[in-house]
Amino acid sequence: MKKINTFLLSSLLVLFMVASLVWNYYLIKSSAHEIAMEKSASFFQQILVSRYWNAKHSGVYVPVTDDTQPNPYLKDSLRDLTTIQGLKLTKINPSYMTRQIGEIAQNLNGLQFHLTSLNPLRPGNEPDPWEENALKKFETGEKEILELIISDKASSYRYMAPLKTEKACLQCHADQGYQLGDIRGGISISFPAQLYINSQNRQIFYLILIHLFVLAAGLFGIFYYFKMYNNFYSIIDEKNNLLKEESALLKTSNEALSKTNAEKDKFFSIIAHDLRSPFASLVGLSEVIADEHSHLTIDEYIKYSRAINKTAISTYDLLENLLEWSRLHRGLIPFEPTTINLYNLLGKIEDSTQEMANKKGIDLIVYIPRDLTIYADTKMLQSIVRNLVSNALKFTTKNGKVELTAQVNEEHQILFKIKDTGIGMSAKILENLFKTDQNVSRLGTNNEPSSGLGLLICKEFVEKHGGKIWVESEIGKGSTFYFTIPANSI
Repeated sequence: MKKINTFLLSSLLVLFMVASLVWNYYLIKSSAHEIAMEKSASFFQQILVSRYWNAKHSGVYVPVTDDTQPNPYLKDSLRDLTTIQGLKLTKINPSYMTRQIGEIAQNLNGLQFHLTSLNPLRPGNEPDPWEENALKKFETGEKEILELIISDKASSYRYMAPLKTEKACLQCHADQGYQLGDIRGGISISFPAQLYINSQNRQIFYLILIHLFVLAAGLFGIFYYFKMYNNFYSIIDEKNNLLKEESALLKTSNEALSKTNAEKDKFFSIIAHDLRSPFASLVGLSEVIADEHSHLTIDEYIKYSRAINKTAISTYDLLENLLEWSRLHRGLIPFEPTTINLYNLLGKIEDSTQEMANKKGIDLIVYIPRDLTIYADTKMLQSIVRNLVSNALKFTTKNGKVELTAQVNEEHQILFKIKDTGIGMSAKILENLFKTDQNVSRLGTNNEPSSGLGLLICKEFVEKHGGKIWVESEIGKGSTFYFTIPANSI
């Protein structure tokens, strides 16, 4: 493929991720504003209900104290009373009650209520510049106002909604010219915003982190795919040049090349399918965090984060196998056989897979003679045995058993056997097990992902040693993998 195609596809991915990030950023900001608006409106409605209750009873009487003195602005002949026992009472109207509730709320949780008007009876109800601007907007039809005030000392939300003149209000405000339904003033509510800002910043941080991860994974996939694509077709071009010089073998070579091409395309199709599933999981989980962030608990955040991490690890393992398979087919993996003590080598493999066995309660048993040696490539042999033992553990249910044995057979070869008590395989899976153009991937007994690519690598490595690999299995009766490698030479 041309470089321009790689650049175009990468640019589209970047543009898409930027658009997604901007849109989700906007949603987070909007959500935070809506939450603050709902909280403010709820406080306002509570104040209205308390004022309505007070007005319904034409005010309420409370004892006169240092903090509660008679209201000099209340024009009521029954404002002050004295009980038979001599207790002095004064009437609290809705406005006076609102001021006292505001003082209590400020002392308890930092909320501030302020009853204000453009034409107040009480000087203490004079509006500040922000309130004055809000009151003027109410006269032009504005229903409510919420604004985030950023300050070096302490940021806060300021909310204000209008108060309309009702029948009970005319007792004190009729001589000011107010009529029923007129906007008499408003109540402003202020509360700290830092908690909301911190929550919003955390959501934005996770949003950016997820988008960067998906973008990096996407760009890696694009560049890796085009690199593989270009390398693959460069090999084809070289073979075509050779075919021109060898016309006698043209037809046979073309048929072999076409078959190889079809297998490769099918193989890439399988790999694309296996990669799509974990990335779909990542997208789905990130959408839950982005769309439901306001309803998620910390435990749910941890749960989804762990799920994202688990999916990323399984995807990384798949890419590692794909890279190893690619390097093998391009001849980039050196073959360096040497004499190896199998007991020492396979003991290390047992240690590395024991944790997986312990998690599922599986007995992992290794039978290797202490003096058994083999002439093989250490890394390749480790990869073969580790893949086969891991697969056996993956498809064995809890409290099962996996056995690894090695011994010299009659052909003076080392015969390896990996036997499990797992779920087994159908005849169809067995038929296509070592074919690059067939998809045999399935989930393990604990939903462990499996692409089938590890078995292809095992087959390549065994044949590199001049050996063979095969399997015996039945559904529900477990599986036994065998492979042979010459004991002393290849």
